[in-house]
Amino acid sequence: PDMRIRVSTEVREQAPWLPTAVAGQLFGMTGQPAPSLYEERVGLNSGLSAHLVDPLAAWPELLRNHKRDHLLVFLTLAGTVALAWVITVSYVRERRHHRATRDLAEQLQSANTLLSAEARHDALTGALSRRYFLDLLRHEIDRAHLGNQPLCMAIADLDHFKQINDRFGHAAGDRALEHFVETCRAELRGADAIGRLGGEEFGVLLPGTDLAGGREVVERLRLRLKAVPSAKLPASVTLSVSIGITELSVDDLPERIMSRADMALYAAKTGGRDRTEALPPDDTAPPARTVASVW
Repeated sequence: PDMRIRVSTEVREQAPWLPTAVAGQLFGMTGQPAPSLYEERVGLNSGLSAHLVDPLAAWPELLRNHKRDHLLVFLTLAGTVALAWVITVSYVRERRHHRATRDLAEQLQSANTLLSAEARHDALTGALSRRYFLDLLRHEIDRAHLGNQPLCMAIADLDHFKQINDRFGHAAGDRALEHFVETCRAELRGADAIGRLGGEEFGVLLPGTDLAGGREVVERLRLRLKAVPSAKLPASVTLSVSIGITELSVDDLPERIMSRADMALYAAKTGGRDRTEALPPDDTAPPARTVASVW
């Protein structure tokens, strides 16, 4: 359902003492009596945006506290001693409130930053997370269909990755994954995207690229991975990758292009590994294996 967000006019009515600059940052939502903080963040390359809405649950208490403070100030007029005492208490309370508000805002900002990073990127390699990559795939498919533009999807899998873990340890396996992502970034364009689908398997999106061009790109990537070793890995570690690539058809859904790229990857694996296999968008060959659903 739609979430209606509007500038809250009740804030000035309920709390005229609130600074105008602060009141302008508070918004109202349908069905929500308390005002809310609202922020919009736009992705660098994806074109997607995230909208964060955080209702101020403490708003009623804040209003009650303010009214109570007014009453306390009024009662202090009864005497100098009472006045000094109430002013001191109010001052301490306001300081504590501001300090708590500042700490809460810092915690909220840190949590939002961490959440945004974890939602978008794989913590180890820095590639896009599986969930974000699949969302981006849907977006790119819609954009390619709308603009009648080509789109290639590839799935890459590091060869004999388990042997690297078993022989050199999981730390070496982690460095191998990081090196592969760095190699992809060196070969891919800024508009392209790489995401970690799980383990040593990665997805690559090539917008505006047909199958012939896409195969050239991933083949350069494969050759570069073999030709440029990682300084962080033992010299005896030789990395290679098998890649399956396909092109978007006019009636493709995300799961269909994923399945076809996975079949191309399986063909590369069964064909001897360290190679690239491509399946055209109209390929009707039966799958060589059962492809598990990833949606």
